[in-house]
Amino acid sequence: MTHDEFSLLAKQYGFERVYFTEPMKFDLGGNRFNLISDVKKVCPSADSIAVLVYPYAPFTPDEHIPSYYIASNKAYHASKEFIRKLGNEGVNAEKVDIPVKLQLAKSHIGSICRNSLIAFEEYGTRVVLLSVAVEGILPKKYNEKNIGCGSCTACMDICPGGAINEQGFTFGKCLRFYMNPADHPDYIRDVQKTYLGCEICQYICPRNKFLACCEPSEDMKQAFDLKRLISGNASKAREYVGRNFSGNGKLTAEAIVFAAREGLYRDEIRNCLDSEFEAVRNAALYAENLFAGNTEKNGKSI
Repeated sequence: MTHDEFSLLAKQYGFERVYFTEPMKFDLGGNRFNLISDVKKVCPSADSIAVLVYPYAPFTPDEHIPSYYIASNKAYHASKEFIRKLGNEGVNAEKVDIPVKLQLAKSHIGSICRNSLIAFEEYGTRVVLLSVAVEGILPKKYNEKNIGCGSCTACMDICPGGAINEQGFTFGKCLRFYMNPADHPDYIRDVQKTYLGCEICQYICPRNKFLACCEPSEDMKQAFDLKRLISGNASKAREYVGRNFSGNGKLTAEAIVFAAREGLYRDEIRNCLDSEFEAVRNAALYAENLFAGNTEKNGKSI
């Protein structure tokens, strides 16, 4: 299979661009995400790492439904189907979890932003990136112009965790760092805008200003209806974002917070005080404090 044939096939699954890069080694330090630091040790027959670029349209900034996690879940399932199709075409390919942004940066692809994301001219930072070890297809050379952020400090100024500064990005200060567990500190609850993660820096980034926002489908809106999630009915919403990110009452807890901040569903939220999930119980307590006008909440402030 040629590079063009591979790319055309990938496009059928939503991957608008494919980069064929060299297998590399990385020093990942603590490696908190258990990424593969040396692909050749895991996939010795790999001739290249195909980086699949899955662009997506953002929802409006006031939307709680997370456009990134919806797209990430779609891209994950699309990649599985794509790899299965490659196998049927005689191409040995395997999804590999590598530090894909480092892979692109070292391959001179895309522009590195202050917030650590990779931006592309056509898609901004609104992309899901997946990497596939491929046998029989050689890497290509790239030399895309890395356009830095210059004097722009938009994401640095708005980041609620102070994770972005002139020296770079500190993941340990990013809200997302604290949002893996279902239970969030109160200072996260105070500022969280979307389910599961934070997209604040992406909404403010000038690289994304040309992207047209879209609306979630009616089915999606129903799945993420606040009252529905507060009742514990999160199964449909979890199908949209993936079950790995949304267990232990996470979506219900976050829906409670969004509703409480908007002054909604106090009686329904009170029913969650004896939930089987600690995250839901704690979110309900947070909500009770808000409804009662009590500003003393747990966790640090930012």
